[in-house]
Amino acid sequence: MRLALTIAAVVLGLTVVLAVTFYEPKAPDTGTDAEQEARQADADEGEQADEGVEADPGRVADAGDSDTGTDESDAEPDNAADSPAETDPPDDDATADAADANAEDADAEAPEAAPAATLHARFVEEDGTAITPIEIGSIEDGSAYKLRATISPYRAGVLEVRLADYFELVDQVEHHTLLKPIAEADDDNHRPAIGSYAARYIIIDGGDPIALFRQDAQGHWIGGWEVIDHNASSVTLRLVIESHLGEVRTPIAEVTRIYRLAEDAYTLQLEQSVKNLTDDPMRVQWEQYAQGDVTWDSGDYLRGRSRQYVLGYFNLKHDPGRFSISSRYLPRDSLVNEMTSDKNPWPSVWPNPDVDLDPAKAELAWLASVNRYFTVVTSSHVDPNATDSSGVVGLEAIYPEIGTILSPSAASDPDAKANDRAVMFTLRSQTLTVGAGKSTDPADLGLDIFTGPRKKQVFSEGAYAPMRLGQLVRYSLGGMCGFCTFQWLADGLMGLLQLFHTVLFDWGVAIILLVLIVRLCLHPITKRGQTSMMKMGKQMAAIQPEVAKLKKKYADNPQKMQQEQMKLFREKGINPAAGAMGCLPMLLQMPIWIALYAMLYYAIELRHEPAFYGFFQLFGDWQFLADLSRSDHFITFFKEPKTFSLLFITFDYSGINILPLLMAVTFYINMKFTTPPPANEQQAQQQKIMRIMPFLFPIMLYSAPSGLTLYICASTAAGIIDSYIVRKHVKELEESGKLFEKKERKPGGLMHRIQMAAEKAQQAQQERDKPGGGGDKNRGPQNFKKRKR
Repeated sequence: MRLALTIAAVVLGLTVVLAVTFYEPKAPDTGTDAEQEARQADADEGEQADEGVEADPGRVADAGDSDTGTDESDAEPDNAADSPAETDPPDDDATADAADANAEDADAEAPEAAPAATLHARFVEEDGTAITPIEIGSIEDGSAYKLRATISPYRAGVLEVRLADYFELVDQVEHHTLLKPIAEADDDNHRPAIGSYAARYIIIDGGDPIALFRQDAQGHWIGGWEVIDHNASSVTLRLVIESHLGEVRTPIAEVTRIYRLAEDAYTLQLEQSVKNLTDDPMRVQWEQYAQGDVTWDSGDYLRGRSRQYVLGYFNLKHDPGRFSISSRYLPRDSLVNEMTSDKNPWPSVWPNPDVDLDPAKAELAWLASVNRYFTVVTSSHVDPNATDSSGVVGLEAIYPEIGTILSPSAASDPDAKANDRAVMFTLRSQTLTVGAGKSTDPADLGLDIFTGPRKKQVFSEGAYAPMRLGQLVRYSLGGMCGFCTFQWLADGLMGLLQLFHTVLFDWGVAIILLVLIVRLCLHPITKRGQTSMMKMGKQMAAIQPEVAKLKKKYADNPQKMQQEQMKLFREKGINPAAGAMGCLPMLLQMPIWIALYAMLYYAIELRHEPAFYGFFQLFGDWQFLADLSRSDHFITFFKEPKTFSLLFITFDYSGINILPLLMAVTFYINMKFTTPPPANEQQAQQQKIMRIMPFLFPIMLYSAPSGLTLYICASTAAGIIDSYIVRKHVKELEESGKLFEKKERKPGGLMHRIQMAAEKAQQAQQERDKPGGGGDKNRGPQNFKKRKR
């Protein structure tokens, strides 16, 4: 018996020693096979979402993710390094100690480490709840609301915004859509479309971002929020963040988003908060989308220039008291091109290199996306009782990281054009500390979302005034034209046009009256310039025989010929500068024409307004001049616009427009009246080339708004009358013999001083040309051959 016990003890001891020596600890139990498959699906989703950071959509230098190096997968356990699978194998001493311990208690087993908890968002699809979009506000006739917003519980975003008082076309059938769903994926994950302001991540206690969307075990994308409350003016959504420990799920945080819309307002308020459900303080950081691209207006033939982004910012360098908000316009194409550039690409829309300020001296107050007539503005909540900009909390103060996403990204499709990429902005909040059982304050994460027209009457009311949103009403074509477009002039012309409309009740008649007023004001300048040019042309033609003699006589001495020609001009009373001075009135009028052009193009007051009291619409619903913001459609082939790009414009071939063709005729007649007779063969050749111009402008303006082409046609017709008056005046001077009278310059006048300076310079040159006059002084003997001519 003793021998048997001894042998048994030795065998058992050897077994324990061998087991301890070659033991590889297994991972803790992770639950059932189904649970393990779900965890693997989450891990796979994390890898796909990590790739989706660049495709979410087309992620490019998102400030939030680039700083934290995050992905969209679930957070890894913080204590992963302490798990048995990560421990080092035991050394020899430890093996011996373990052998001794096991020799004393052979039934003892090595303890297993507890599994680490993971954080997940609890989506309603996991409980079998279907996702159904929710509408707040109304666009029905007689409703008190200005808009209708469609909210999707999937990631709690704004799928669509339609305006009650504005329509897509003049037929007033379909209401104008300002925001549309956004296709998020540019990969093979087939993610569903999301809305603007959709949720992205939440970061708790400095851990990895918790993705607020993921794929389930079947590969379906989920991210639904629970709808807590819904009425005509608001919807409340809730999302719970849980701690997963095996099969145990413990709620640790609750996110609430409330979209609220007041009657008779264009502002959609987003109230959001995070509640701490634990017994310890919690640090929270929130990330979401802001607005995406606003829709392109179908009547906008300057498509590439009308969609822009506007940065409203505090210039703390010159205005530390925040009593004013400055703005900077950034064309959409410029942003996309800069972000996809090979050299020093921009990381985001803000900070912006165009705002030439130290980032510490500038703070973003609001961010706006605009098209030709409408805008979406993202800002913090603004106190309705605020009287100036000092009461405005900057957007950057609550969301210090402003990101920009392109879809497709530059990495996934480097050759895509700017118009083929979608643009979205992201917001990442500051880190907030939330006490046990407490919630963040409404001002910590809340936003105001303005979705409405670019109209000064709207921006002068309520909280819009201290935010200085009136800067979003700007009449400018951008580029070189923007440099010489004076906003005070465009605003004055717009005020004058509105005054005429108030009296006449028709925008078409008001435009023609504006033409007459502007032409009358400019008539003295126009008359002076055209008279000078015509007189100069006739005078030059009259002295051509004498000029020809001078050229023949001084063929070998160009300098002498020029002196004699100037002498002839003085004798005949011809001012060589008159030709250039004749063009000066036209140059002085250019800012007025450009301001008028920009004002008529961007004036939302002309949108869907007919001309001449709707007279043409009495004939079988004729669409001719039915909408001054679109081309005139003298003959309509298609109801919907049919367009293609032509240089920087969009050419609409959905119908035949008559006003551009009339414009070509009036241009040609006006040119015939204003062009003086050619003085020589060179001028005759130049005039032949210029005759092509009247037919080029109508091609470029073929799809221009009819309000603009109506103004140009009326202005050109008035110019023909102007030219007739000038030609009659010149003819009377010629018949009376006063046309070639030498006009004495007033002593001290500008032209007198110019003439005296020219004569003085000529006399000095003549003195230098005389033998011994100093012109050849110290030059020594000259030995050169005369150049053949």
